[in-house]
Amino acid sequence: MFLCTDYSYRPMNEWTTVTYRRESENPVEYRLFIADQTLHIRFDDPHTWRGRIFRPTDGLEAFFSNRACLEHLIEGFVGRRVWPQYSQQISAIFEQFQVN
Repeated sequence: MFLCTDYSYRPMNEWTTVTYRRESENPVEYRLFIADQTLHIRFDDPHTWRGRIFRPTDGLEAFFSNRACLEHLIEGFVGRRVWPQYSQQISAIFEQFQVN
């Protein structure tokens, strides 16, 4: 079970709408900030796009098995109406993730 107890509200920054921070090396974890939401992404293996995504505000958790699935889950977490606004930024961030 993946839990996060350090959730803190992040006010929306007008200049940066999507950011991320690497949380740990093993297992590989990232914290993704999209608008006013924080999502935790944890990879089961640092060499594959498999793992889980977690939204601490309501405890919603989902598993993904490839990059396309992760993008689809993030679309669901942030909402279909706002997804087009952030999709290119998220794809650019995924390119920086150290996952093969």
